[in-house]
Amino acid sequence: MLTTTLDGLWVLQAVTGIETLCPELGLRPLLPRLDTAERALRHPIADDLAEIGVLDGSGEADPMVREWLTVIMRRDIALMLNLSFPGDPPRMTRVSISRFASWWVVLERCDQEVRLYPAGGATDQAAAGELLVGQVERLCGVTEAAPLRPVTLETKELLDRVRDQDSLRRYLASQQLDLDQQQTVAMAADPAVSGLANIVAIQPGAGPEELARMAIGDTAVLISDTPAGRVCVENIDTGGRRFQIVSPGTRADVAQAILRLIARLPAGADWHSHRRVV
Repeated sequence: MLTTTLDGLWVLQAVTGIETLCPELGLRPLLPRLDTAERALRHPIADDLAEIGVLDGSGEADPMVREWLTVIMRRDIALMLNLSFPGDPPRMTRVSISRFASWWVVLERCDQEVRLYPAGGATDQAAAGELLVGQVERLCGVTEAAPLRPVTLETKELLDRVRDQDSLRRYLASQQLDLDQQQTVAMAADPAVSGLANIVAIQPGAGPEELARMAIGDTAVLISDTPAGRVCVENIDTGGRRFQIVSPGTRADVAQAILRLIARLPAGADWHSHRRVV
């Protein structure tokens, strides 16, 4: 694993000639004509990178780090996670889990700090699914599922009627849910008491020009670690309507929700092996 700063990652991009990495993470932009390798190596963080062996004496990046960056640059499929943890102030982390061919690499950003590391390789759907779920579990931690009877809510009605925690409680009370269901669902949506992981699937090269040809999944999966345990929220479409399913966050339920999410991309069931056309 490499731990550095936004500036450190910018230096590595400059010396490796990799212009763009994970725009969804809001990294420091690289301007190729201005941000040359020579200019980047004059940044103070370059000395820190050399001290830990990431840059050699001639300013070249470690080959392994270069490979990790190349996987992200050429990625075929990715999952993006927005993680928030209750506290004062709240702590936010953004993560991209990217696949190129059969290799997966993770890039995390928390404020000014970034972490870059390999997640492994997978050549079939089962192995790729297990790898992804393992990475999500590592990022979110392991905890017991909430003792919740699953709840189904119509998405349009939810969006029309809910604006804050008070309106959410009123809406849940109108849905003929028992008190435990109402309390658990309300906690799952409250970042002041629950750790939240919003997960979105991305397919570069398959979207519209206005999104830099990036296809972004039309739904998301939410993992919420409430005081009562883990909850999983998934969107499903049926009969021309969209519903949110709130269920106990068992490892199996979370895994299936993530796999259904990523299978909604244009690559479909071939998400684990699809190659981007450049």
